[in-house]
Amino acid sequence: MTKIIGHRGAAGLELENTRASLLAAMNYGVDMIEFDARLTADDKLVVIHDPVTSNVSATKVVVHEKTLDELKSFALHNGEELLSLDEALDIIGDLPVIIDIKENGSADELLLAMERHPEADISIASRKLEELRKIRRIMPELPVYALTYFSPIEVLHFARSIHATGVGLNKWLMNPIAYLMARRYNLEIYVYTVNNRFIARFMKMFYPKIHICTNRPERFFKK
Repeated sequence: MTKIIGHRGAAGLELENTRASLLAAMNYGVDMIEFDARLTADDKLVVIHDPVTSNVSATKVVVHEKTLDELKSFALHNGEELLSLDEALDIIGDLPVIIDIKENGSADELLLAMERHPEADISIASRKLEELRKIRRIMPELPVYALTYFSPIEVLHFARSIHATGVGLNKWLMNPIAYLMARRYNLEIYVYTVNNRFIARFMKMFYPKIHICTNRPERFFKK
């Protein structure tokens, strides 16, 4: 059955990766929530997509140059503050989540956060493939998804080599060869970012086993 995954929470409805965005996705009944995590100067994980804060805050700083407390002192465009990984997991509870790890060196803090949240249903996604390999080696039962900007065929081979759960592909990279390879290798595929339900239906005609990652979950659920 196709899963609907809220991208950065519900980034088409609220400011991405914020409390409001996570709650909006949950309000519409998504099957999973995806959000991003980056390392801070004090080796904590903060929920933000970009390496600088300018897209979500009037204060422009480089994330890895500031401590978690410093980052949380900056007001976001919606009046909130950046979430720590722990805070995001507290909000989401036992709803399945995909954490997109943006940097190498995140595995240790991620695993500590998982110990603090034994109720959390966590999967990991990343374009940092060696970080995924490390996570897979430490926790072989943890679901992981390999991501790519460019080559779906290469990332499928990598995912197979580490016995990953699946891959995440940009909708423009989705193609019949990649789909057939994923089916042959028994790998799941989630496709991002699909915000139009007619495009989603079209893709499902050709790729019936994919999952949909969207900024606009309200377009896929009836309230």
